[in-house]
Amino acid sequence: MIRKSILVSLIFMAFFAGSRVNAAGGEGLFFPGGNIVLRDGDILLTYVPSLLNSCNRMFAKPEGKYAHALLYIEFPGKGGRLVDFSADGLTADEVKDHLVKLRAVALVRARVLPEKGKLAAAFEDMKRRYDAGKLKFDFSLRWTDNEDGRYYCTEFISHLFRQSGLSDPFPLWKFPVDDFWVRWYSEHLDIDYRRIVSPNAPLYLPDFELVAEYQNKDPAAERNELILDAIFARIGHYLREDEMEIRGPSLGSRFIVNLAGLGLFGGPLVRGLPRKSRTVFIILKEYVLTVASRVERTISLHKDEDWTAEDISALTRCISDAMRDRYFIHLRGKSRVSTRGGNSALLNKFFRQLTEPAAG
Repeated sequence: MIRKSILVSLIFMAFFAGSRVNAAGGEGLFFPGGNIVLRDGDILLTYVPSLLNSCNRMFAKPEGKYAHALLYIEFPGKGGRLVDFSADGLTADEVKDHLVKLRAVALVRARVLPEKGKLAAAFEDMKRRYDAGKLKFDFSLRWTDNEDGRYYCTEFISHLFRQSGLSDPFPLWKFPVDDFWVRWYSEHLDIDYRRIVSPNAPLYLPDFELVAEYQNKDPAAERNELILDAIFARIGHYLREDEMEIRGPSLGSRFIVNLAGLGLFGGPLVRGLPRKSRTVFIILKEYVLTVASRVERTISLHKDEDWTAEDISALTRCISDAMRDRYFIHLRGKSRVSTRGGNSALLNKFFRQLTEPAAG
């Protein structure tokens, strides 16, 4: 079942781990599912089913299934650490045992490896600035680099690579962007969409290679992923193809937005977002939770094995469309309902229930 704590967990909540001893008896971290040992400068692209992760991988460019990036650095005398810069701060954690718990992880490696100690030195310089209060997370995703000391995850890794004389895994201005989303992000989120470089960028670059991928086969995680992907695909369709706008926040949502702005509600990311972005996030969060809970309730009325991945995705599209007009409004007047849910007998059986108001 999709719990609220999972749905609202942030894109930046991935932590990694594995064995500390390799086959040759030396130190190292095994990538899950094989005997590949991480090397200094390896980039780990991750995905866990959550509202922000799914939003990020649906709309950020270049396209791909990963939503966050971390960096593995070998520190002289200390061993390997997983470096992460997120709304929760700058960390360089020892490896524990959480890597296999993530839904999906990719290991990406530069074809030209870094000189020993270079990335560690670049990180230590940034860590000193962070400890002095001169380095902060960039909630507006502006990619200003060294101008004001604000970074987000891929921008931070990009800076470390460039400072170490390495090819940039997340180059700004490299990938084409859609003019529609440039306008939409600017108007509704106060974010320059052109300055967002998704974690999937190195998968498209000749100076980097995809070494390995791992996917957790947990059925609950797989179902959460299917549901969230289907919801955000429909949200994108409403905004672009259907030419809809997100409705204004309810009284309750406005109250939550104000509490978050005062630092009294939500995690660091929600509290740190610009007001426009925070408002959109809270409205969409309500929509996603409402749709997801109805999907889960409907699935629970039948045996899990009777639901194929196609059924779950189609069911989610139906419920998303049924709930659409509560959260979105047409720019050109008349509303039209699109219920392209598929022909599954299960959907036909339960569709009447899907469109009825939830009890309570």
